[in-house]
Amino acid sequence: MEKKSKAGAIYLFGIGLFLFFLGAGFCWLLAKSFGNASDTRKWVETPCLIIRSELATRSAANISAEYRWEVAFKYQYKGEDNIGETYKPRGQRWRNSIEKVKSRLEQYPVDQQTVCFVNPQRPEDPSKPRQAILAHDTKAAGYSIWFPALFSIGGIGIMVGAVRGLFK
Repeated sequence: MEKKSKAGAIYLFGIGLFLFFLGAGFCWLLAKSFGNASDTRKWVETPCLIIRSELATRSAANISAEYRWEVAFKYQYKGEDNIGETYKPRGQRWRNSIEKVKSRLEQYPVDQQTVCFVNPQRPEDPSKPRQAILAHDTKAAGYSIWFPALFSIGGIGIMVGAVRGLFK
């Protein structure tokens, strides 16, 4: 085999390997996100009371203000009084727009009775509070896993083609 075509086949194999691992990495991240979102749907739905619902602001010189909704809710689980402070498992993010934050303030006013979802498993560290959330994360990651899978499949195809080219 010519030296030039052997180098080209090795180069293509490397490109295929890169695409395979790139797609596989994103598939793993999406599958993990989907799994976490699915797990919270098995948590116990429990009545709760919103005890804090407020707007937090942060800003710095030459940087526009950012906003975050902070919440606390009281609930009882297995006879124990608990306080949760998490809206979704990923927590509350800082945002540039105040509108989304204000919508949460309106959706969850102080003294509102609502439901939360409590993790039935105790935390490994007894000093940590039990996990509870007001809303689940989306499972959309699981429905879009096919896209990075195409990169992995394409990478395998490129590697197979490169190996075939070496042994012709």
